[in-house]
Amino acid sequence: MSAEKQSAASTPARLYRHARNAVFGAIAAYALVVILVMTPIIQTYVLYAHHIDFLWYNKFDHPEDYGLAPGKTVNLRLNSADGTQLGAWFLFSHPFYRSLPYPPQPNTDFSFPQKKLIPEALQRGPTILFLHGNTGTRAHPLRTGLYASFTTRLNANVLAIDYRGFGDSEGHPTVTGVSKDARAGWDYLIQQGAKPEDILILGHSLGTAIAGLLSAELGKEGIHPRGTVLMSPFSSVRKLIDQYYLFSVLPLLKPLQAIPLAPRLLTWSLVHRFDTLTLVPDIKSSVLLVHADDDWDIPSSHSTTLFDAFLEPHLPSPAHVPENPLSAAEWENYTIQDTMRISKRKNLVSTTHIAGFGLYEETNPELVALEGRKVALLRTERGKHDIGRVEGVQDTIGRMFGFYE
Repeated sequence: MSAEKQSAASTPARLYRHARNAVFGAIAAYALVVILVMTPIIQTYVLYAHHIDFLWYNKFDHPEDYGLAPGKTVNLRLNSADGTQLGAWFLFSHPFYRSLPYPPQPNTDFSFPQKKLIPEALQRGPTILFLHGNTGTRAHPLRTGLYASFTTRLNANVLAIDYRGFGDSEGHPTVTGVSKDARAGWDYLIQQGAKPEDILILGHSLGTAIAGLLSAELGKEGIHPRGTVLMSPFSSVRKLIDQYYLFSVLPLLKPLQAIPLAPRLLTWSLVHRFDTLTLVPDIKSSVLLVHADDDWDIPSSHSTTLFDAFLEPHLPSPAHVPENPLSAAEWENYTIQDTMRISKRKNLVSTTHIAGFGLYEETNPELVALEGRKVALLRTERGKHDIGRVEGVQDTIGRMFGFYE
C-alpha cells in the first residue's frame, strides 16, 4: 500500500481517537466539577466567598477611605451569642448627620467620639439592618454606595455587619453562625434604644437567606420589625444549584437528573442548607421581594416562587395532572381547578406594569387587612444582580415602608 493510501486510511482513525479522547476528557472534567460541588470545604468557599476581598478592603477604622463622609460612620465591634466578635459599621442618617457640628470631632485614636450619639440617632429616625451578600466585606464599593443612598434618599440610619469569617470578624461562616450574627446586629440596635417597628431588615443575595432566618426567628417570638426586604433572593440553595449555569451557558447539574439517586446524593452532600422557602410561614412582617429579570447570578423566578409561597395559604389546592391522560372528565376537572386557582390569585394581588421599568405586584387591601401586613414583588427589566443601586428600587422601599412620611 502506498504512503498516500496509508495516510488516507489512518485519518479517520486519528479523528476517532481525538473525538473519543475529547468525550472522555469532558466526562472526566464534569465528574471532577460534580465531586468538587459535593465537597464541604469547596461548598463553603464558593457559597460564602468570604476570603475574596477586593483590593484588601480592611481599613475599617478609616471609613472615609471608602468615600463615606467624615464623622458619619462609626466602626463597631459586636458580640454574637456564642461570643464571636463581629465587625460592623453604623452610619447616621443624612438629616441627623447634617444636624451635627462640622467639622466633626477629631478621631485621631479611632475611638469614634460620635459613637455616643447612636442612641439619639436611633430615636430620631428609622434604621436599616443591612445584611450583605457573599464576597468581600462591608467596605465593598458597591455596598458603600448603597449606604450613601439609604442614608440620603431614605433618610435612614444603617447598621452593616460582617458575618463571622468576613472582614475583621472572627470565626468561620456556617448557617447557624451567620444567623446568630444577624441577630447580634438586631440586638445591638434594640439595646441602643431602637424600637422594633423602626428597624427594617434588608438582605441582598446570600444576605436574603440570612435576613429570612432573622425575620422568621423574630416572627416566632412575636416581634414585629418594620419589614423585610429581600433583594435578589434565592428560594433555596438546592434549587439554586439545580438551576446554575456555568459561564451563564452550561447547565452544571442538569445531566445528573437522568442518573438514579444522583439528585438525592447531591442534596445529602449539602452542608449549608439555606432554604428561605421553608421559612415563609414564620415570617410575619411585611415583605418586599426585589429582583431584576436580567440577573444572571440568581434567576428572578426565585422571587416569584417566594412571592407565590406567601400567597399559597389563601389559594385553592393546586390542580394535579390527570392520571389517565385520555379521560376527558379528568381533564375538564383539572382545567376548572387550575382556572379557579389562577382567578383567585388575580383577586389577591394588584398588578401594575410600569413601562420601561418592570412589574410591581402587591397583596390587595383585603388581604393586607386580614394578615396585618403587605407582601409585594418588584421585578425590574434591568438592574442585574446589584439591584439595590436602581433608584426606582430605593423609592419602592421608601414608599412601602414609610420612609417618606
